[in-house]
Amino acid sequence: MSKVFSLLIVLVVLIGLLPQPVHAATTVSVPAGTRVALQFRSGLDSSTAKEGQRVNFRVAANVIVNRLVVIREGASARGTITDVTPPGVLGKSARIIISFVTATAVDGRPVRLSSIYITPNDVREAKDVAGAAGAATVGMIILGPIGLAAAALVRGGHVVLGKGTVAVVGTVSRVRVRVR
Repeated sequence: MSKVFSLLIVLVVLIGLLPQPVHAATTVSVPAGTRVALQFRSGLDSSTAKEGQRVNFRVAANVIVNRLVVIREGASARGTITDVTPPGVLGKSARIIISFVTATAVDGRPVRLSSIYITPNDVREAKDVAGAAGAATVGMIILGPIGLAAAALVRGGHVVLGKGTVAVVGTVSRVRVRVR
């Protein structure tokens, strides 16, 4: 009996000395709407931006789901400008829309992200539009059609983003990512 017991102890020790198996890859389900911070690799200006132009980003922070990194900080991301609206009358500011945005997951596959709508600061834009509309009303009352035409000359501003600006977007749909 003691020989069998000794043999079992030796066997357990030897098994403990064997290399442990490498943890297999785990598949993580990344929910739709998971936030991803993207940093612009170069500046963007609505006065020079063109539809079809590619925009490159880097992921600004690790994206973590279930305590596992699914998109690594520094991973590449890109999108395409699909709309450039110039500044308009009555203080309407320019707008740029970047669609077909993807970031590279840790397993190398692209993850689709929501479009990015870029306008000047919403509060400032609302204030400018309200001011232009107010000028139009006052101009119409005081100066008639000439005042209205003068208010129409109030133009909104261009969108200018510097290199390193961060936009936060979400995943478009649930996606499965293999992590190690």
